[in-house]
Amino acid sequence: MTNNTTPMNFRAPHDLKTEFERTCRSLNLPMTAQLIFMMRAFVESEANKRRLKPNNDNSPLPFFTNT
Repeated sequence: MTNNTTPMNFRAPHDLKTEFERTCRSLNLPMTAQLIFMMRAFVESEANKRRLKPNNDNSPLPFFTNT
């Protein structure tokens, strides 16, 4: 079986991670599954925005800027 996943390592505020872990546990939902779900939802949402308003000027996406 092919494994086309890649490990991720990042830092998050301790209290947020604790609450996320507690919430996922209460829903009997693996944290990884929820993170992947949220990542997919974010990517789809941004793709839909770009389809409605193409970013042809190669400027950074709004969530990377202070404007």
